[in-house]
Amino acid sequence: MSTKVMSLRRRLFHGGAAGDAGLAGGRHIASNVAIQLTARLITMAIGVVTVSLTARTLSPDGYGVWSGVSSYVGLFGVLTDLGFTTAAMQRMAAHPEREAEWLGALAGARAAMSLVVMVVCAASVPILLSSTGDRQTVGLILTTTIFWGGASALTTVFQSRLRAGMMLTFTVLQAVLWLGAVIVLASSKASVAAFAIANATVIGLMALLQIQATRKLAHVAWRAGLSLWRPLARVAIPLGIANVFIIVYYQVDSVLLLQIAGEREAGIYGAAYGFLGPLIFLPAAVMSSFFPVLSAVQRSDPARVRRLVQICLDTMGVIGFPILAGTIALSSQIIHLLYGTKFAGSSSVLEILMIAFVSICFGMVAGLLAPVLNLQWRLAVYSGIGAAANVVLNLLLIPSFGAHGSAWATVVTEILTMVLMLSTCLYKLKLRPSAWKLLGALSMAVAMTGVMVLARPLGLVPAGVIGVLFYAAGLLVTRTVDIRELRALRAQRG
Repeated sequence: MSTKVMSLRRRLFHGGAAGDAGLAGGRHIASNVAIQLTARLITMAIGVVTVSLTARTLSPDGYGVWSGVSSYVGLFGVLTDLGFTTAAMQRMAAHPEREAEWLGALAGARAAMSLVVMVVCAASVPILLSSTGDRQTVGLILTTTIFWGGASALTTVFQSRLRAGMMLTFTVLQAVLWLGAVIVLASSKASVAAFAIANATVIGLMALLQIQATRKLAHVAWRAGLSLWRPLARVAIPLGIANVFIIVYYQVDSVLLLQIAGEREAGIYGAAYGFLGPLIFLPAAVMSSFFPVLSAVQRSDPARVRRLVQICLDTMGVIGFPILAGTIALSSQIIHLLYGTKFAGSSSVLEILMIAFVSICFGMVAGLLAPVLNLQWRLAVYSGIGAAANVVLNLLLIPSFGAHGSAWATVVTEILTMVLMLSTCLYKLKLRPSAWKLLGALSMAVAMTGVMVLARPLGLVPAGVIGVLFYAAGLLVTRTVDIRELRALRAQRG
């Protein structure tokens, strides 16, 4: 038993070495995905509890301030990256012999941008955020979290090495620390400003730990990295523009709701979105494992790239469709359990947002294929179209429909950008994807919805368990998920 524990510990916390992604076989990829999904499920469960406690403590009005101001700061936070992290990860995986230099370029660029953006955000808060309630106070406190964006980017080196365990240790630890802080704040019925102070403290502490771990397990060539700022920027700038647009249509709805429809509608929407947000880590966990491998083999083995992309698309269907089915059947019970009766209006908003979640799953495949296929500028253009459409739709729908209108704006935006980018990537790859596994997953998810509706009188947990078991069994019976394929994938080595 002790030997197995030590072996698991080495697999989870080993820092890896440069070039590991290019040597990774199916077993390594599958193991990395499994580790990420496990860690993301843990953080998602913790996040759901954290959001629930926060919303219950602050009430719809206070939670509306928290949600809206957090989104406002998030709009500035994206400017600390501008695509540099994704570009550096792709370069570290494709050119492992210069890993330390690319990491130095990333660290230096992110540190400089974080400092500038933090100052700009702090200056804008008194001008652009109204002084109602604690909006400006919370905004100024949360602005300090922007400074730590550069530090957290250092752990990208572990992701490029396909060492998810090392990187996700910090993610889980941060979730646990934040949960502990929220429990203390909830027990004392703290204000929204107190929540902001605690959040900034936790993020700062985690950044310091990430810096220390990276310095111990990887080399950062700060001076040599300066010479790579320009080539890194050439790849990063279009990705950064795309990221800005993506964050706009992720975050601007909460800000517009707060300003146009008021704090209560923003709180109703924020509660539903608080359930969606952690779920996005599921497709992210899959793609962050495949992205370094795709980057490493894109030039040498295009056929393998096409096979891996097909696997990604099939996996997104298996993940996305049942989550949509579960929320359609059980949304009112989910919201009641998490937030109580005050947030009853969030249940219908949640159902709408889960349609967007399915599109986000497939859109994430397209988004990370863009730098691999040198389609960064196309991603920027499509994201700009989506951002413009989202703002216009929000301005048109919020006055009449409030949170529901904003949710539908999100759905339309996500589908539009996903279809544009994914079709372009598949054309560039010369890949005509097989749809039969996606159709199998979709049909089983539809049947799963009916099963959970029938089981709904038994309660949320029994109905959910019955639905999941039915869906899993259906995938195996219809061979949408084939055990033999999984065993073959696990047996592959680099």
